[in-house]
Amino acid sequence: MPDPLPPGDAHTATPGDPANASTADGAATPQRYRTPDLDAPQYAVPAYAAPEPGDAASPPTASGTPGRYAAPHGYALAGTDPRGADPLLPPYARDGAAQASGRPVGPGYPTTSAYPAAPGSPSAPGGAGYPLPGGSRPKALAIVALVLAGAGMLLLFVGAGLGSSSGLLAPLLLLAAFVLSLVALLGRHQGGKGFGVGALVTSVLGGLVSIVIAVAWLGPFGTSSGDDVVSNSGDGYYDDYAIPGVAAPGTDGQPDPGAQFPTPQQPTVTETAFGHDFGDIWWYVVVVDNPNADYVFDAFLDAQAYAEDGTVIGSSTAIATLLSGQTAVVGYFTIEGEELIDAIEVTVPEASEATLSPGEETGSFSVDGLTGAPDPGGTSTRTPPGSATGTVSGRFADDQRYVAVTVVARATDGRIVRAATAYVDAVPGDGRPVPFEAWFAEFPPDATLQASAHR
Repeated sequence: MPDPLPPGDAHTATPGDPANASTADGAATPQRYRTPDLDAPQYAVPAYAAPEPGDAASPPTASGTPGRYAAPHGYALAGTDPRGADPLLPPYARDGAAQASGRPVGPGYPTTSAYPAAPGSPSAPGGAGYPLPGGSRPKALAIVALVLAGAGMLLLFVGAGLGSSSGLLAPLLLLAAFVLSLVALLGRHQGGKGFGVGALVTSVLGGLVSIVIAVAWLGPFGTSSGDDVVSNSGDGYYDDYAIPGVAAPGTDGQPDPGAQFPTPQQPTVTETAFGHDFGDIWWYVVVVDNPNADYVFDAFLDAQAYAEDGTVIGSSTAIATLLSGQTAVVGYFTIEGEELIDAIEVTVPEASEATLSPGEETGSFSVDGLTGAPDPGGTSTRTPPGSATGTVSGRFADDQRYVAVTVVARATDGRIVRAATAYVDAVPGDGRPVPFEAWFAEFPPDATLQASAHR
């Protein structure tokens, strides 16, 4: 293969020659490859090829030197930043560099010093929305606990002061406040530690106060009725006392020091009767005898109704304060269907449930002027309704409220054939009589009426 043309050959392209040479007849003659001359001089970029940014174009000088090139309006030369920041800096660093150097930032360019965070990711430290170290955590749980604790304490004192049932809700609120305060204090993502501590302390104090109030509240009820009579072996003084409200005028319902009393005896049921009233309603009456002169009973009389085959078909409870002697109490059964009552059974209180009330210091009721008559509108084919009227009075240290007057009608053979009850809202303790009226669904003819009162 022949050697390449030597330097200076007529067919060799030189700097400044066109890319393709042509022959005399105008035909293009391909250029031969020439080995680069490494010793050839290196050309530098002319000064006019890199004009300063913003320089205006100047006309050629007299010597023929071309003027500086000016970039067209709105364009920037390569290697420069249109905002005036240092070239070759990444976009996120140019604004900071431009601001630090005092050069203005171009219009329309963001002024933040960092790229915006990706959606859903936290902002960069110091940016908008980034939780700084030591920032607040949610306090709602601790605040709710404190509010519940305060409400529980308030209901506790209101219920205790007024004796209302609203105090029963206080322990539930205090318990909820205690649990929530623990969660707020122990939770790593919960704030409001001060509120949580306040709620915890308040709920604990409220629990202690509720226990004290419960003990103080139940104490009087435990000694007013249902407790055994306690005797002091030193002087024979009985620590228990009469049920409040049964003391006679001028007495305190308590025995004198040194007084001795016999052991209380259990009351007994002396008589029962029952009958159909109307619809599914059946009436019954029980006569209870309290044989104790110095003891009374705040009694719950539980009654059971039996069918002919001995199955229980109804139950009822009557409440009465049994003073010394006999007390008649009326109650009612609801018997559905075609069942008929064949017998009833009544449970009376035990002797251990007696409350000491010396006979000379215990008050009493009396019923006077008892009369009864059938309703004039009745017919001869059906026993007509009727009513019994009279007055009730009491001798007590205090006025008696919600007094029941029981009226029984006895046939000529002495059996109780009907019973009814009248209620009086208040009976003065000074003996003033109060009228009453007891209504009978069926007033038996030729019946003898008897009445007694109890609280």
